[in-house]
This record gives sequence, C-alpha cells and structure tokens, in this order.
Amino acid sequence: MRAPPAAARILIATDNAREGAQVQRLLEAHFEHFTVSSDPACAVQDFETFGPDVIVLAFDTIEKAQGYCLGLYRFGPATLHQRPHRTILLCTQSEVSSAFELCKKQCFDDYVLHWPLAHDGKRLPMSVWIASREVITARAAVPARPELLAHAKHVQELETVLEREFSAATLKLGAADADLDRLEQELSSASDELSRRLVQGADGAVEVKDPGALSREIERLKGKHAAQTHHLRERTLAPLTSWARNLPASIEPALTGARELAVGVRGTRPVIMVVDDDETSRDMLARTLDPETYEITFADDRAAALNQLRRIRPDAILMDIKLPGLDGVSFTRQLKASPQLASIPIIVLTGDSRRETLLRSLEAGAAAFIVKPFSRESLNSKLGKVLAA
Repeated sequence: MRAPPAAARILIATDNAREGAQVQRLLEAHFEHFTVSSDPACAVQDFETFGPDVIVLAFDTIEKAQGYCLGLYRFGPATLHQRPHRTILLCTQSEVSSAFELCKKQCFDDYVLHWPLAHDGKRLPMSVWIASREVITARAAVPARPELLAHAKHVQELETVLEREFSAATLKLGAADADLDRLEQELSSASDELSRRLVQGADGAVEVKDPGALSREIERLKGKHAAQTHHLRERTLAPLTSWARNLPASIEPALTGARELAVGVRGTRPVIMVVDDDETSRDMLARTLDPETYEITFADDRAAALNQLRRIRPDAILMDIKLPGLDGVSFTRQLKASPQLASIPIIVLTGDSRRETLLRSLEAGAAAFIVKPFSRESLNSKLGKVLAA
C-alpha cells in the first residue's frame, strides 16, 4: 500500500537551530517524521542517516540555501540520488523574484514566502504535503524508458525462443506419433511372423495342434496391442499435440500487447543529459542535437547533474571531461559505481586526444568518447550506437 504524505520524512536544513524548531512546530501537526540539520559539517551525514523525502531550506538568505545544496550534491556521494526528494526554499519578500527564477531552473522545487514571519500558516504545510505526494507518486511510477526498452527487448527475445521451442516440440511430437505407428506395425509383423513359423513348424520345438486357434489368439494379441497403442496416442500424445498447436494462439494477445508497448516506447524521444560547464559548448551541443529526435537537459557540474538525477533517468549522458570540482572521468566512475545509474551509457567529450586520456575514460566506464571538435554526424553516430546497445 502506498504511504500517505503524512508519513513522509521531513529534513529541516538551517544554520539556526531555534528557527529550525519553529519551522518544525508549523509542520508537526501534519507530518510524523522530522529532523533538524543545523551543523554544516554534518549536512551530508544527516541526509544519509535520515533519508528525507522533503528538505525544507530554512535559511535567512537564498545564498545560504544554495550553499547548502551545493555542498550536499558536490561533496556527498553519487548515491544521493537513490533517495528521491524535493526541496522547498523559505525566502523573504525581497527574494521572491529570485526564488521564482531558481525554481523555474529546477535549482529548487518550490518556495514559500516565510521570513521574517509566516504570512500564511498553512502555506508551508501545504507545500510540503504536495512535495511529499509527488515523491511517493514518483516511487510508484512506471519504469523509466531505458527499463521499458530493456523489458521490450527481453519480450522480443522470449518470443523468438518460444517460436523455436514450439517448432521443436511440434517436430518431436510428430516423430513420437510416427514412432507409435512404426511400433504398431512392427508388433503386428512380428506376431504374423511368429504365427507363420509356428504353424509351419519352423521352430520344431513347439507342436501346434490347432493352427486356427493359434491364429485367432495371435489376432487377439495384435488387437490388444493396437488398442493399447491407440489408447496411448489418445490419452497422452493427442492432448500434447493439441496443446502445442494451440499455445501460440493463446499467448498471442499478451505478445501483441508487449509489441505495441515496445513500439510506443521506441517512439518516445530519448532523454540526453549534457554535463558541461562551458556555455558555448552547451549551445553548440544544443544546435547539434535535433530537438525533434532527443529531449535534452543540461547540467554545468556534478552537483547540478545529481540534482537532476533525483527526478529523471536519462537514456545517455554526454560528459565533458573538464568540470569544476570533480572532473568528468571521476564523475563517470562514481556514476558507474551506483547500481541505479550504472546502466546509463556515458559518452565522454574531450579536447585531449592523448591515448592515456581516452583509456582513463573507458576504464572509468564510459561507453564511448568523442574528441573535440566533432561533427554532427560523428556525435549522432556515437549516440545512436550507445542507445541501440
């Protein structure tokens, strides 16, 4: 059963424990689980230990809230995305416009005008309630596109196996039916030959006084063997043959539905995440990748990428090798160490064509690399290959 929003885990991040306690009092009538994280040195540990569904950023400036999130996603492990969560920013009247723009850019999920006083006592609980409901719904959502494509591929493979096995079973059942016919004929021939030899005295050790009675007895045995063969065919072989003949038609509706699902999934645009801190490079990639073919999302560093990975599962990642803080090769290695993200193919973008650089990228888990500058054709070719793998 899906948990209610009231059971969500709420982490109140702040640099003022008294303000954090005040925010908790506003929420505790509506939610069951809280923790206040007020020590910056323990921010990552508090997150990992508590595992929040919603983070309320109770700082007195947006800059402090941004610093908290930057530290969380930059210095925390790549596994932070494994606990999907939403962030709600508390702001002042003078910061509303900035909060609005940051939420549009998905730096935060929502904002509430709160400082220095809560203007609407129900506004924050309502925002947390909605965020909790979104997180719970996301957990129960259908699998992401790569997972659906993998399932579709497995169904296609299963269909091939079933067709092969059905054909083999039909041939074996036909061979078994032919064996029964041959056995019946061989028994009949053997009986006739035995009768002939006995009647003609070919086996002198046995004297036949009544050849007619012997022939009748042989015929009776032949009839009995024929009846047993017929019984075996009707009770065992015929039902198996009928089952093998009708099974493909009985499972066809399920296979048809799976095929239609696969066609529908393949018809959606793959999501491509570009991780690059250079605006010119991002603009170039945006022009190179056809928006009708791909849905493109951008992140300028590891922190922004991890923030987005809380919400989406891209079909492929284009990773620039030079990133602020953690370089692209190291970030690739971190993502490949995460069971939830390891299956996402990563193409490393680099201006360094040295062999050791390319080997480091592949050893880190990259599916491919592209040396800058590159053409539209080479990029689309690499993307097509990793998406089809």
